[in-house]
Amino acid sequence: MLRLSLTLALVAALASTSSAMQVWDKPLETDRDPLMGSIPEDVVGVGVIQRPGNQIPLDLVFRDENDEEVPLRSLFDGVRPVLLTLHYSDCPMLCSIVLNSTVGTLKEMDLEPGTDFRLITLSINPEELASRTQDTKAKYIDMYNRDGVEDAWTFLRGTDQANRSFADSVGFGYRKVAGIDTTEYSHPATLIVLTPTGQVSLYLTGIQDDPATVRLALINASGGSIGGLMDLFFTTCFRYDETKGKYAPIARRILSIVGAVFVVTFAGLLITFRVLERRRSAEDIA
Repeated sequence: MLRLSLTLALVAALASTSSAMQVWDKPLETDRDPLMGSIPEDVVGVGVIQRPGNQIPLDLVFRDENDEEVPLRSLFDGVRPVLLTLHYSDCPMLCSIVLNSTVGTLKEMDLEPGTDFRLITLSINPEELASRTQDTKAKYIDMYNRDGVEDAWTFLRGTDQANRSFADSVGFGYRKVAGIDTTEYSHPATLIVLTPTGQVSLYLTGIQDDPATVRLALINASGGSIGGLMDLFFTTCFRYDETKGKYAPIARRILSIVGAVFVVTFAGLLITFRVLERRRSAEDIA
């Protein structure tokens, strides 16, 4: 009875409130900053423009760690959300830090790779060899050490045009560092949550993310296809706060659901009381 009441209350609250999510959005830096003045050339255009709701170009084709062609569309099944990272294997520091942190976060979650979500890591270096990508995948698959992760986590390589087209669709700005012998790139640190149909859902910026936040972000992106009733409550009553990097409660929605639960529960008790009263009357007449 309680579960049914809560479910009906959630449906009522969803129907009466908007589910729009506020997101942080700012343009990429130009060659001058109002506070710092001139910006180094290597970081001009580097940053994130958040584009929630934007559709990624599913017609793009990449290659995986085995040098086999992978149509991007084949990685989106309409059911499981996707956690996207953009890095490159020869990154001297930042990529390893972010991927290590991501794996640590995922290991603390009860969602299962392959069953509940997929992962895509795109190398922004068009010159990266398949053997190098293969080594990188093996490292993080071994670190994650979870059943199903090898098939659920795809490492992609592409042409410079394909890489930039994909990166641009999610607002990920990066730039090749000039004047050095090795191939290095300036790029931001962010996790991007995509819906099962390839639309941008949420950005998780920074080096380390809270497991509960990543879990709720994936559940929210799935549209309810993963997670349980309590997860539905949290994604309905909590909104991602960009300034804190966590989900924060929405008082109005919580009050709406509490009120709806009270009304539904009271109505259920009233109906039960009336039914019992009629049974007693019928027994007295008999």
